[in-house]
This record gives sequence, C-alpha cells and structure tokens, in this order.
Amino acid sequence: MTSAPIVLLVEDEPMVREMIAFELDLAGFQVLEAASAEDGLRLLTENARIDLLFTDIRLPGKNGWQLAEEVRGLHPGVPIVYASGYSDLSQPLSHSKFLQKPYRPSQVLQAAADLGIKPPPAATN
Repeated sequence: MTSAPIVLLVEDEPMVREMIAFELDLAGFQVLEAASAEDGLRLLTENARIDLLFTDIRLPGKNGWQLAEEVRGLHPGVPIVYASGYSDLSQPLSHSKFLQKPYRPSQVLQAAADLGIKPPPAATN
C-alpha cells in the first residue's frame, strides 16, 4: 500500500486554510497545517518528509518566498504551490506553480497533480 503524500499547508487565513486542508484530505493527502512560516518550519522539523509545500505568499513574519527557500534548503527539489491575491509578484522557484486568489479547490488539486503529486490510487476509488 502506498502512503499518502504529505502536504505542508501554510496559510494565515483560517477559513482558506481549512478549505484547502479539507479538499486535500478528502482527496487522500496527509495535511500538516500552519498559520505562519515559523509554524510551518517547526512542523517541517517534526516530520521526516513532505511531498509538497502549499504556501500563501503574504504571511505574518517571514513571507512565502522566504519559507520556500528555507524548505528547499532542507528538502531540495520539493514541489511548491504558491498562492496570492496579489498579481505583482516575482517569478516562483523552479518546480512550482502559482495560484491567483481567489481560486477553486479543484485548482489546488490540479496544481499538485501538475507537479507530480497525487494521492495513492486507493484514495481515489
């Protein structure tokens, strides 16, 4: 049996975070939730691996770009999905996707799939 991919979800808006976590969980992903980059990094040190980082860019404290760089330092090559309501943002890191807010939950799953991160087959039945 294949284990569920682990997504580190960092989003400071509780309702948005809950919606994304619900969709990812429903699709068969394991979700680690954080409201800030600092909390996300703490969760990252407590877990042996993550398969995907999903982060808002505008966060309290460190922003999503800074978080992504630190995550990539610990987990080189981990795919990243960035999300923001601002369109004047610089280019994301390689092996990443960008979602413009507001987005549909299906877009979160599609972005993960585009980066090669899919739930195990048993979760999709």
